[in-house]
Order: sequence, then C-alpha cells, then structure tokens
Amino acid sequence: MTSPDIAPAAALRSPVEELLRKAAEIAGDYLRGNADRELPVARFLPPDELRAILRLDLPTEGRPLDSLLGDMSQVLHHSVRTGHPRFLNQLYGGFDAAAILGEWIVALTNTSMYTYEVAPVATLMEIELIRRMSLLAGFENGEGVFAPGGSLSNLMGVLAARHHAFPHVKKEGLKPEDRPAMFVSTEAHYSLERAAAIAGFGTDSVIKVATDGDGGMRVDALESAVRKAQAAGRRPFLVAATSGTTVPGAFDPLSEVADVAERHRLWLHVDAAYGGAVLFSRKHRHLVDGISGADSIAWNPHKMMGVPLSCSATLLSRKGALEETLGMHADYLFHGADDDSCGHDLGDLSVQCGRRVDALKLWFSWQALGDSGYEARVDRLFHLARTFRDRIVERPGFRLVREPQSANVCFRYLPSAPTGGDRLAAESEATVRIRNRLLAKGRFMINYAPLDGAATFRLVLSNPQTSVEDLEALLDEIEAAA
Repeated sequence: MTSPDIAPAAALRSPVEELLRKAAEIAGDYLRGNADRELPVARFLPPDELRAILRLDLPTEGRPLDSLLGDMSQVLHHSVRTGHPRFLNQLYGGFDAAAILGEWIVALTNTSMYTYEVAPVATLMEIELIRRMSLLAGFENGEGVFAPGGSLSNLMGVLAARHHAFPHVKKEGLKPEDRPAMFVSTEAHYSLERAAAIAGFGTDSVIKVATDGDGGMRVDALESAVRKAQAAGRRPFLVAATSGTTVPGAFDPLSEVADVAERHRLWLHVDAAYGGAVLFSRKHRHLVDGISGADSIAWNPHKMMGVPLSCSATLLSRKGALEETLGMHADYLFHGADDDSCGHDLGDLSVQCGRRVDALKLWFSWQALGDSGYEARVDRLFHLARTFRDRIVERPGFRLVREPQSANVCFRYLPSAPTGGDRLAAESEATVRIRNRLLAKGRFMINYAPLDGAATFRLVLSNPQTSVEDLEALLDEIEAAA
C-alpha cells in the first residue's frame, strides 16, 4: 500500500511525461506491426487524396498535447513501413531498437555538434566512431565527421580534393587557368556531379568513365580519359570510385583505380555510402580491396548497417585535411587556448555550423551488435540477394539483367515478347506497369530504374528479417500483377 504522504507515481507525471508514455505505447504497437506480413507496406494515395485526409492546416491557437497522439497514429498509419520485411524499395530498411533509443536521446538532449563544450558526450562518441571506422578502412591516422547523407559526404570529399590541388581557391576562387577535371564512372551517384557544380567547377568538368558488364569502372578507360584531359589542357585532380552503385550495387576495382590515381597524382575519393559495411565481413571485404589507398571515403551506416536515417561518415586519410579545407575559426564558437576542449571541437571539420548528433544512434547500435553483429547482417543480406538471384533464373518469364555483386538484384519480367529492341521496349513498359500495380496494392514496395536500355526492377535487400518466403511471394505477386 502507498504511504499517504507519497503520491502515486502516475500522479507525479507531468503532461509531457504522460504524452511520452502514451506515445511509447503507440510506437511499440507500430514496431510490432512491422513483423505482420498481413499489414501493407504502404497505403499509397495520390497527394490530393492524402491531403484531404490529413489535418495539415496550422492553427492560430495551440492544441492540447493529448490531441497530438491522434495525429501521431494517423501519421504512422499513412506512412510507408520502411521497417517491414517486404519493403524492398531503397538502400535502407528494417529498424534497429538500440539506434532508436539513441535517436530518442538525441531529441531529449537537443544539442549541436560544433563544440565539445555544448556536446561533450556526443563529441567523444563521434571521435571514437570515426577512429574505428577509419581503422576498418585502413586509415591509421585518419579523421572525419558525420554528415546528413552520402551526398554531403561526397561533397566534402570533392572540396578536400579541390583544396589539395588548388589551395588558392579557398581565398581567391578559381582562376581561368585552373581548368579542373574530375573522373567518375557512368554509374556513379549524381551527387558527385552536383558537388562539382557547388564547388565551382561546373558539371562539364566531370568526365564519365565507361564501365564493364557488371557496372564497375574500366581502369583502361580511366587511364585513357585522364590522358585525353591532360592533352586538352585540363588539370585532372580527382577520381571518385564507387563501392556499391545505386542501381546494380556494383563495386569499382579500387586497387587498380588507386594505381591510376597515384600515377597521375589524383585525389582518390571512394563513394562507399552503400558498400562500406562490407568492411565488417570476412566473406565480402574483398569487394573493397584497395580502399586503404583512398584519400577520402563516404560511408553511410544508415544503409546496409540498418541505422536510422540519416547517418553518414566522411573519412579522410590525413588529419588536418578537413580543417584546412573548411575551417573558418569563428571566435564566438572556438576559443583556442582559452578553451578547455583540448582540440576536441569538430565544427571546423564540417560544412555545417549547427549539426545534428548523428553519432549517438550508431554508437548505441554498435554497442548492441558489435562488429560480429554487423558482419552477420551484411552476410545475411548478401545471401538473400544470391538466393533471390537463383529464383529469378529458375522462373520462366523472369530475366536477370545483371549478376548481383551485393544486396541489389536487377531483373525484368515478361512471359513473351518480341526479340531485339522491341523486346527491351516491351520489358520496360511491363516493368513500370507491374510496379505501379504492386504499389497500389501495397503488399510489397519495390522500385525500378533505367538500366541497360530499359526500366528494370531493382530489388534491394536491406532488412535481415526479410525471408526467402517473402521473396518467393514477391515473384508470385509480380506474376499476378502481370
């Protein structure tokens, strides 16, 4: 029995505490629902229909906190279940309970990552994560920071390369005689072209290098492209290789690309936003052999490692390179010798000032899974991709478009069609039509992309809870939709 002079715990709860308690119950129900194959992955509605259902207009007077719980339930009901094992649409998926706990703490602490003073715990966690990730990549004396996505990490790599080749740009800007040229594969992520535009080179400075049949950069084509640019009076300064391309999941041959980069004194950036996680896997690490020869790396734990969006590490092989590139030494934030942070302020290593604490969720996830847990996750996703590839080959009407190198499988379905170019057109049309029917039904979510001349299904295995039975059910669903 409760002592009369001690109020029951429930009576001591503030409105905020009660709101969080009820919200946690709703969130728990939602996460449990991710395991229910009978629940749809998506309840897709056109924008006008969804807008009519949602209460989106903003009030003049505020509402009671309790009333927001209904909005929470409605938001969850109409949102895509990216944690569902039949969400096969993007390069991320599933959910990580430990990382969600980290996200919750980030919202509670509500701080920014520019100084140790204001984010002491998060700063030390980020430094340790960067140290471990750098060592996995073979950077013995590396540095880095987290960024909101692979696009920004790629931009930071390009900016560091620009500073290395054209150090005057930071103060004076580009000069007419600079004429920079950077090299990417034809299947590289578009963010590298955008980085060239932001960095002031213009997209015309980006030279696209041919790929082989699997989607990896051809080293002979890279060598030829560099020499051609030099002959035209350009200044080659950067080659950006990809470890895990967006559509087929291909890996460029890093060791050979690194040899070309060393021969021509090019900065080597590796976009390992998707594929960096193979560094945990003894079975698949060979895909990034040579990554230790890079100057900078983009790596997204929010992809194959399953950490919630967004979580992207920008790694540099040499300490000091980021601050040289980006540092502005604002004295109202960074107090130099008067500061007790002992060189732990991270603000001058980033293009951002205010920066969200993205390290915390990865730290919690890593504590729960360890290196071995990430290895098991990567190996499971690759195994599922290989199994699905075999099912595609076995089933009549399905056609494998590329041999999978990672957890992506690209394929088309058309039971009968003309040969040659007409067949490609028919397969492309069928892919779009079938995919739209699947989306409307909502039991699976899978995307398509142009590949080898036609729209192509791109299945991405991101959730280790996806089963072989789920994959076979997807093939059945595609046949039914066709």
